[in-house]
Amino acid sequence: MTGFQIPRNSLAWMLAAQTAVILPHISRMPYSTIALCFFCVLWRVMVYQGRWSYPGKWVKVLFVFFGIVGLGIGYGTFLGLDPWVGLLIMMFVLKLLEMHHKRDGYVVILLGYFVALTQFLYEQGIPYTLYMFVCVIMITAALIGLNQTRSHLRPVQTFKKASVLLLQSVPLMIVLFVLFPRISPLWTVPLQSSVARTGVTDTMTPGNIALLTQSDELAFRATFADEVPPLSKLYWRGLVLSRFDGESWTQELPALYGRLYRPDQPPPSWRDNMELLGEEVKYSILLEPTSQNWLFSLTMPEGTDKEGIGLVRDFRFYSFREIRSKLRYELTSHLNYRIDRDLHDFWRYRYTLLPVEGNPRSKRLAESIWDRSPNKQEYIRNVLRRFNREEFVYTLKPPVLGDNSIDEFLLDSKRGFCEHYAGSFVFLMRTVGIPARVVVGYQGGEYNRIGNYVEVRQFDAHAWTEVWQEGQGWVRVDPTSAVAPERIESGLEFAVEGEDTFLSNLPLSWMKYRQTLWLTEIRLQLSALSHYWDSWVVGYTPSVQMSLLARYFGDLDRKWLGMVMMSSFFSLLGVVAIFILGKRSHTLLRPIDREYLKFCQLLAKQELPRSVGEGPLHYAARVVQTRPDLAPAMKQVTDTYVRLNYAEDQPEKTESLRKAIRVYRFRNLVTET
Repeated sequence: MTGFQIPRNSLAWMLAAQTAVILPHISRMPYSTIALCFFCVLWRVMVYQGRWSYPGKWVKVLFVFFGIVGLGIGYGTFLGLDPWVGLLIMMFVLKLLEMHHKRDGYVVILLGYFVALTQFLYEQGIPYTLYMFVCVIMITAALIGLNQTRSHLRPVQTFKKASVLLLQSVPLMIVLFVLFPRISPLWTVPLQSSVARTGVTDTMTPGNIALLTQSDELAFRATFADEVPPLSKLYWRGLVLSRFDGESWTQELPALYGRLYRPDQPPPSWRDNMELLGEEVKYSILLEPTSQNWLFSLTMPEGTDKEGIGLVRDFRFYSFREIRSKLRYELTSHLNYRIDRDLHDFWRYRYTLLPVEGNPRSKRLAESIWDRSPNKQEYIRNVLRRFNREEFVYTLKPPVLGDNSIDEFLLDSKRGFCEHYAGSFVFLMRTVGIPARVVVGYQGGEYNRIGNYVEVRQFDAHAWTEVWQEGQGWVRVDPTSAVAPERIESGLEFAVEGEDTFLSNLPLSWMKYRQTLWLTEIRLQLSALSHYWDSWVVGYTPSVQMSLLARYFGDLDRKWLGMVMMSSFFSLLGVVAIFILGKRSHTLLRPIDREYLKFCQLLAKQELPRSVGEGPLHYAARVVQTRPDLAPAMKQVTDTYVRLNYAEDQPEKTESLRKAIRVYRFRNLVTET
C-alpha cells in the first residue's frame, strides 16, 4: 500500500507535538517504551523521505507484542495508572506506522489531545498547565497543517493560527468552567500510581526525619481566619508513635483505637476526655498528595465535617482514603487543652512498655536521675537540664548508631536530630513508669504575607513528645527546645546554620537564599499565585462552586444553575457569531483584494463610486472617461491588480499594488493642491 503522504507542515508539527506531550512522562516510562517511541518516529520520517516503506502486518504485530511485554516488565503489572498511560502513549506512536489515509492523521491528532490530558493526572500546577497549553497549540497546528495544500506550508503562520483559535476559545472555557455543574475531576479519582511521595512516614528510625529535611517540597498550606499564631506554637500534629522495638518507633495497631469519631455520629466515650481551653483558632489546610492516610492539624482539634475523615483515639485525624490529590479541610483548634486527665490502666500500661533487653546504660541513667528527683515533674525537668547543660549537639549529620541506639546517643555521641532527642526522652520517661509517646509531624512554617497563609515544607518535619501527668493529662514536651531553641523559634535553617547542612543536596533551591530579599519577594509572589491556582482552579469543587455562585446569585439549585449556564453559553456564542459575521467580508479577502478595496474607497470619496458587480476593467474605463487626469494611475493600479489575481498571493507581490495606489494618492494630492 502506498500510504497517505501527509503534508510536510503537518508531519513536522505532529512529530513535535508527540515529543512535547510524551516528554513529561519520560521519567515514568520503561526504557523499552521510550526506545519504541523513538524507533517509530524515525521509521515514519524515513517513510516520508521515501527511504523506507510502511511496515507489514506481522511487523506491526511484533511491535505491539513487544511493546505490551515491555510495559508489563517495566511496571511489573498491567493494572494501575502508569501502565494505562504507557499503553496509550505506545498506541499513540504506533499509529504513525499505519497512516494510510487522511482520517488516520485525524486519529493521531485526537490521540495527542488525550495524551496531553493524561499529564493532569499527575500534576495540576501552573507550569504544567502552561506547558500543556503550548502542547495543545502544537497539536492544533498539526491539525491545521493536515488540511493545508503544499502551497501554504508556512510553519510560523500555522502556529499563529492555532494560537488564535485556542485564545478565541478561552472565554467559552471560562464560562463552562465557572457555570457548568461540577463533577469530581479525573485527577481526584484514587487511581493507583507508582509515583512516590515524600512526607512523614508511620515509622521513626534515627536518621529518617533528618533525610526528610533535605527536601524543600511543599507539605501543605494553612490559611487562618484571624491572626496567625506565633511560630513557636505551630506544632502540626500528624502521627502518634508509641511502640518501640529497640530500634524504631511505630504507631499502635488500629484495632486498639476502637471506632473513629466523626461529627455525624454520636461521640465515643474517649471523646469526653478532651477538654478544650482558651481561644479558638480557625484555619483551613490545603494538603499536598502524600499517598498516606493521616492528616495534620494544630493541637488540639475539635473535628472537621469533611467527608471521609475521622478523629482517632490519640486525637489525630485519619482519612479513609489515601491522599492522592490535593485535599482541603477546615479545622478549629485550641492551643490550650487537657486530654485524658483520667488515663485508663490499659493505656498506662501501653505507654510505659519497653523492650526487656537492650540499652542497659540508659536505664541505669534514668534510675540515677529518678533517685535525685523528688517527684515526676522534677524528674522531667532534670532530664531536660541534662540535654541543655551537657555537650549535646543538634545536627543533620548524626553518627550511625548500633543495636543499643539509645545508649550510644545519650552517653557516647550526644549528636543527633529531633528524632534522637524525642525517642531517647520517651525512653527515659518510660523507664521510671511515666507514660509517654512520640509525636511526629511538622513544626513552624513560613508566613506568606502576600497570600496570607503559612507554608509548611518537608524540611519543617519534626518529632516531639507527649508526657502524661496527673491532673493535667497529656502535656507536650519538646526536648529539642532544650538543645536548640532556635529550631522552634526561628526554624531549621537557623538551628544548623553553623554546619552548612540546610538543603545541602539542593544547591539551586529557592529556600537556600531566603536572606536575599528580592529573590524571596519573587518566590513569595509565585507561591501566592500557585496557592490561588490550587484554591480556585484545582480545588474548584462542587461545594466551592455553589458557594461562589450563591454569593452573587443567592440560593441556587441544579436546575437554575443549568439554566444560567445554558443562557450564558448561547449569549457568548451569539456575541462570537456577530463578531465573526461582522469581520467575515474582510477576513475572507486576500491582501491584494483588501488593497484594491481601499483604492475603490478613495475614488468613492471623489464621487467616483464603483457599482455593484462592476469589474475592475469596466470600472477603470468609466473613471478615465470622467477623469482623464487619472488615466495613468488607473491603468497602473488596474493592470497590477488584474495581473496579481492570477499569480500566487505573496507579500512582496502585494507590495507592488500598494505602491501603485500610493502613486495615485500622491498625484491626486498634487492635483488638489
